[in-house]
Amino acid sequence: MDALIIYVLLLAFFELYESSWQSAPTLGGMLHNIYTRYERSVFYLILSHPSFIYVLYLGIKYDLANFWFLSILFFKFLDISFKLVIAQKMQQRRLAEVMPLPLETPIQKWMAYLNVVLYPALLYIAFLQG
Repeated sequence: MDALIIYVLLLAFFELYESSWQSAPTLGGMLHNIYTRYERSVFYLILSHPSFIYVLYLGIKYDLANFWFLSILFFKFLDISFKLVIAQKMQQRRLAEVMPLPLETPIQKWMAYLNVVLYPALLYIAFLQG
């Protein structure tokens, strides 16, 4: 049980890191942060999501395949995939095709850190049910 708490806290730490580099006061600022990493390298953008890699590791190590764990993987995969599409559209200057909101849309600070609570809680439940 002590290891479980460490796993959950480590995931929260990774999520905190991800939120810190993505957060911005507006949607445009957040997209700019994502695009800046994409410009350096696609792999840099993917590796900027250590929580996804960590969750994959835990799933393989502990043979987790329950609904809660698969939900984490699904949403993490969807998140990274969407960011890659957004970055490609920004590079092609065709962002309007996939982004229906104005770039000036404000992002509340708490919204950027929702994942710090959500994913560790889901991981905890996944371990309890796994």
